[in-house]
Amino acid sequence: MKALLLSDIHGNWPALQAVLHAEADANQIICLGDLVNYGPQPAECVGWAMRLNSPSLVIQGHHDRAFGLGIAPHCAPPWQPLAEAMQSATNHLLTPEMKHFLGALQPIQRFPCGEATCVAYHNHTANKNAPFPHVRGQNAQWPWESDIVLLGHAESLFVLVGHPAMLFLSHTHQPMKTNWGNTLVVNPGSVGLPADGDARAAYAVWEDGAVTLRRAAYDVEQTVRALERLTLEEHIRQYLIEMLRAGGRLATYPTAELAAGR
Repeated sequence: MKALLLSDIHGNWPALQAVLHAEADANQIICLGDLVNYGPQPAECVGWAMRLNSPSLVIQGHHDRAFGLGIAPHCAPPWQPLAEAMQSATNHLLTPEMKHFLGALQPIQRFPCGEATCVAYHNHTANKNAPFPHVRGQNAQWPWESDIVLLGHAESLFVLVGHPAMLFLSHTHQPMKTNWGNTLVVNPGSVGLPADGDARAAYAVWEDGAVTLRRAAYDVEQTVRALERLTLEEHIRQYLIEMLRAGGRLATYPTAELAAGR
């Protein structure tokens, strides 16, 4: 049995296609959310997710929820101008059926892995029903602290999920694999918008009881050309293009300037 772990596709259809091609023999796909926003082809990505059959599953990310329910994405401040602009530019590309699909997804799912239990959760803050909070890295009690908003208070999490054999998380756009007690915690990173300085699509494979983090190269310029066809303010478009090409590692466009359109 080979499971493909994907997350944060963000409307990047060429990146998703590259991963699916690289792991065409996967028996199961576990998608940890955020099919939409930031990328130019959300309909292709959502349509793919809607065609998945059991035992594959799709978790709801906060951008999925925003598109599905017609609400604001409520991102961290540096991302808010980008998210709002891209939601406005791409919302019309989704059919009512696609939006219903996104809005009906579950934010957390438990499923068996052999005789043990696995838990999949996107880790989004916008859902008022999210089971536990986020904190900044300097206050986090997790061993993979960083400047990105991460899960806080591990005790609260494991009270909720009951120390599963595996915990699949996403949202940070940075690949990670670590052990917390007897739980293997995996973040496959982002397929469509990596944030670790590597522009290749990030994902993970779970096979024969082991999880490996992997990358797939894709034609970034194909996604760039699709962005160029959208109606967007040019400073938003150029920032997203630079992020795609640089794997998220940028020093330009401070938040205040981006929000002001400079």
